[in-house]
Amino acid sequence: MTRQRVVLVSHVGYDAYHHDDGSPFFPPDEFDVTLLARPRDIARVTPGQVGRRIPVDIHPTGELAGSLPELIGDSGFDWVVATQERLLLPAASLRETLGVGGMGTEHTLLLRDKTAMKRHFSAHGIRVPEFMEISEPAQAADLLDTFGRIVIKPVLGSSSMDVHIVRDRSELKTLQQQGFAGADRYEAEEFIAGRQFHIDSVVSDGVPVATSVSQYLDSHEAFPLDGQVRSHTLDDGPDLDVLLEFNRAVLAAITWFSGVTHLEVFLDDGGTPVFCELGGRPGGAGIDTTFRYRHGISLLYASILPQIGRTVPDRGKQAPADQPATGWSMIYPPRLGRFRGFEASPRADWLLQLTAPYRPGELVREPRQAKDAIAVASVRGKDAREVVDRLARVKSELVVSITPE
Repeated sequence: MTRQRVVLVSHVGYDAYHHDDGSPFFPPDEFDVTLLARPRDIARVTPGQVGRRIPVDIHPTGELAGSLPELIGDSGFDWVVATQERLLLPAASLRETLGVGGMGTEHTLLLRDKTAMKRHFSAHGIRVPEFMEISEPAQAADLLDTFGRIVIKPVLGSSSMDVHIVRDRSELKTLQQQGFAGADRYEAEEFIAGRQFHIDSVVSDGVPVATSVSQYLDSHEAFPLDGQVRSHTLDDGPDLDVLLEFNRAVLAAITWFSGVTHLEVFLDDGGTPVFCELGGRPGGAGIDTTFRYRHGISLLYASILPQIGRTVPDRGKQAPADQPATGWSMIYPPRLGRFRGFEASPRADWLLQLTAPYRPGELVREPRQAKDAIAVASVRGKDAREVVDRLARVKSELVVSITPE
């Protein structure tokens, strides 16, 4: 049997690409994997897991340094796989260079570029915020005057990094004086007053085959020490029905897409859904863990299958009827210093997962983006209220050991 040759550009360790029973997503007898990953992740790959390992500089923000064609050389490949937001465009470009199947840059841009996606979905009848692309904050003055409050963020940004909510001309002037944090393109858009949700789906040709709808409980504007960002699935009711229908309408505008989507959406003060952005990849934090519990499907695996020419799974083991609700929390460090571990943590059968993104001995950074957490917890419960209570218990019982520098 001829093995298929896969380029896997990864921002996580190779151990993540395994099923719950330990079997690999890429069985060695079917796939010859060339892994491009950070040196620390390359070092943890055991012999025989992949055919070739190439260290690559993937910045903490997800930026990829270096040219993928130069890194992999002239060897023939069948597929290119990437699942992290900032790696999707480099992977799409590599597919075009190699002439292999999978999504190219034209379609990938509609799931990455915040202005391109708003134009696309607006043209398909989806309500989006008023927006404009800008090269400096002052260019958003008229938009600010019109709406009284706006959001300014990178067009290709992720993880809520470098997002600014501007409430008046003085704040806009201050931002103008500070300048943007990076060389990325920026957009300004109408601020939508209301509640924010994320809708995570496994998708086949623009049709959702498994979906979870969740509400955020905390702001994405800042990530203070000892703070958190939480989310919980919605109980049955009118909000859930409205958001499921909106998700179907959004996905109907990308009938060429199969894989996994992470849709950010608002319900405004009148209860009308408003598009925020759509990613063609799994959401972060505890989303994969909670989705797998609810639907029996790994979002990471489901996002990979169409990239290697296979269909997405349409069902799995469903959550128990008496414990269908889930939620997660990204808990930010109580202080800065050197991470040592957890001195105490909760023990309960409803705790689906508790992970520490930091390794012992690593220096704890000031949180600048959503994923800069000291711990990520995922829980289950009978309804949203119980889930929120259990997330509070996790935070109260978790004791983090950080030594000052």
